[in-house]
Amino acid sequence: MLFTSLVYFLFLPIVAAVFFLTPVKWRWLWLLAASYFFYMYWNPAYIVLIVASTLIDYWAALQIGRQASDRRKRPYLYASLAVNLGLLFAFKYFNFFSDQMTAIARPFWPGLESFHLHFLLPVGISFYTFQTLAYTIDVYRGYLKPEPHLGKFALYVSFFPQLVAGPIERARDLLTQFHFESRFDYARVVGGLQLILWGLFKKLVIADRLGLFVDRVYGNYARFEGIPIWVATIFFLFQIFCDFSAYQDIAMGSAKVIGVKLSKNFDNRVYVITSFSRFWREWHITLTSWFRDYVYFPLSGLSKKRQWLLFALFLIFALNGIWHGANWTFVIWGALNGLFVVGENLLKKPVANAYAALGLQDARRLKLMMGFIVCFVLGNLSIIFFRAESLHHAGALIKHGFNLNFRQFGYLKRAIGAFDLYLSIALVIVMDILHVLMKGGAMDTFLSGKKPWLRWAFYLALFAGILFLGIPAQRKFIYFEF
Repeated sequence: MLFTSLVYFLFLPIVAAVFFLTPVKWRWLWLLAASYFFYMYWNPAYIVLIVASTLIDYWAALQIGRQASDRRKRPYLYASLAVNLGLLFAFKYFNFFSDQMTAIARPFWPGLESFHLHFLLPVGISFYTFQTLAYTIDVYRGYLKPEPHLGKFALYVSFFPQLVAGPIERARDLLTQFHFESRFDYARVVGGLQLILWGLFKKLVIADRLGLFVDRVYGNYARFEGIPIWVATIFFLFQIFCDFSAYQDIAMGSAKVIGVKLSKNFDNRVYVITSFSRFWREWHITLTSWFRDYVYFPLSGLSKKRQWLLFALFLIFALNGIWHGANWTFVIWGALNGLFVVGENLLKKPVANAYAALGLQDARRLKLMMGFIVCFVLGNLSIIFFRAESLHHAGALIKHGFNLNFRQFGYLKRAIGAFDLYLSIALVIVMDILHVLMKGGAMDTFLSGKKPWLRWAFYLALFAGILFLGIPAQRKFIYFEF
């Protein structure tokens, strides 16, 4: 059930209406039933996995809470890790690793074929397994008490607005909200609908339009050289931001309608970056913080040597890449970002000394501009691996990109359409102007203080944009694939 489908816009009002009409003590049950229906709409068989993950972590956390020593707690933690990571490995990574092992062994056993598991990747499995693991680890560390109510814990795992593509919520932020009464609040519902409308505009009008351009160039890269490759790559940066942040806006808006607050996952202008460290503090915040808390901090506790800490930092970015998909392109993308962040740490002092030697230690704007240029160039190079279908595809795109041919821009306009090209650029500029005006806040916060006529003019403009400029073909959100 896509957030942009008509079915969802029948589903959400029904869920919200019945929720507020249901007695408070049974509302969790209605939301759980709605969430399971939402998930089963993709494929009914998927429900088995999410129920299995729910039951193992519910049981493991209860058992951990009953033990007095870490030694007795560990077997239950390991059981949770084994089941959740085992499911993730089997459905997402087994075939990839089978192919790699077969390629290594084939010189010694000619004719050896890879063994594949023929499973469809369950939607959202990378998100909800990390969410349940975070809960069990927090209980093990003593940060949380085990949740005794199985139904409310199941709702925490499967809550439909954030189930498929996040944010990856911690129990202390989301689970606790299911223990409090949520009353109907007109202003809150309006705020939620504002977020949904803004998300729909970003997805249907900006992201999907940019996606048509990117698909045409990346899918027919042999026809293009130089500028078109880089324009398509820059467009993909904005496409993935608009696509993923649109999902988060619709998710947050849907949850807000029924009185649930989800975590922020993006800064509005994360694409205007001056350092990779800052970028990863503002992009997919809940995933980055997950790797920080559950991988980097434990590793950094093993040694305080700088070399080890930098290696641990690099490792979490490599794992971040693998989390996105079972393909060497994601591994390379993650590793490159790890190298960029580690490189910033290593070069921070030498660069500061160089600015000081040139008498530019107070030239803040120059430093920001240079940081932006470096991040923009390296970021575009690395994102090619994220978008490419294979390492060969990525290599060919980079090769064609550096084969500069300025006459290609005219060919690009004819192949893609000058109107669509300039409209795409204009829409990105309009979005950025709005983000500047929003000053880091969400759309509902931005609109709350505006006069009614201005709010309605804005609503009508977004509706008109969706109606006349939206891409009619339904395209999945990019992060549904992960």
